[in-house]
Amino acid sequence: LAGENGAATNAFDGNLNTIWHTSWSDSSPTHPHDIQINLGESSELTSLIYTPRQDGGVNGRIAGYEIFVSADGVNWGTPVTTGTFTNSTDIQEVTFTPTIGQFIRLQSTSEVNGNPWAAVAEIDVYGK
Repeated sequence: LAGENGAATNAFDGNLNTIWHTSWSDSSPTHPHDIQINLGESSELTSLIYTPRQDGGVNGRIAGYEIFVSADGVNWGTPVTTGTFTNSTDIQEVTFTPTIGQFIRLQSTSEVNGNPWAAVAEIDVYGK
């Protein structure tokens, strides 16, 4: 949290003006970076919506990604999907084969400008 309030909870607080951001002030660890969310109960998950930061900054805008679903938050297995987000501020939806789980993890494997950071304004998860 050095340099700004980039707490992980900002990625699902419903506020587009807050962001989750990886460390950048004291150090800049390299990719991959991930954020994990406990959904509170097991569900059939079908998509993740990624909203890039909306504050005019591009640092941390995710390019390459992997999405994982887990029943216990410990055993993640292989990604349910991988890909590359568009380099824009547009909200982007990723659909995947319906997968049962209580935990979801968005892993950033690269950043649009090749920098070592990751940032997210909001993450939304959908399913049954």
